[in-house]
Amino acid sequence: MKIIYDIDCLLYFLKIRRTDLLEELFNHIVISNKVFNSLNNPSIPDFIKDKLNDLVDEGFVKVEEISYNTRTFDIYYEIKNDHKNQVLGDGEASSIAIAIKNKGVVAYNNPNAIRDYLEKYDLRCITSEDIFNDLFKKGIISQKELEGLLEK
Repeated sequence: MKIIYDIDCLLYFLKIRRTDLLEELFNHIVISNKVFNSLNNPSIPDFIKDKLNDLVDEGFVKVEEISYNTRTFDIYYEIKNDHKNQVLGDGEASSIAIAIKNKGVVAYNNPNAIRDYLEKYDLRCITSEDIFNDLFKKGIISQKELEGLLEK
């Protein structure tokens, strides 16, 4: 199963310098080129950009392009132009479109904001908290570490 990360969920692990935890759970993760470009923006701290680029170079983070004239682009365009949608940016819309294409799971920390799309396309969403709970259940982190991570 492919896990497609939006900015907020991946950025959380990058900020706390614990992407190693993602590597414990997943063989690789997917981000859209829109998410990649946003995380390489000049306003993003260098340590975050450097780590992201290292993860891409190592093959753990796979960057998926949304090409014009594809079903994925049509879905992305539909989400971006949905006038009921006032909160979704390029990252969220592209992550959802790629998740639909790959029958994957969206990693996003505000599932209520994308609930309509989760229901419409029968997608599953996981949050950072879900990931931490999985890490705890699998014995990768202790109760104390879990509590510390949830406080950040």
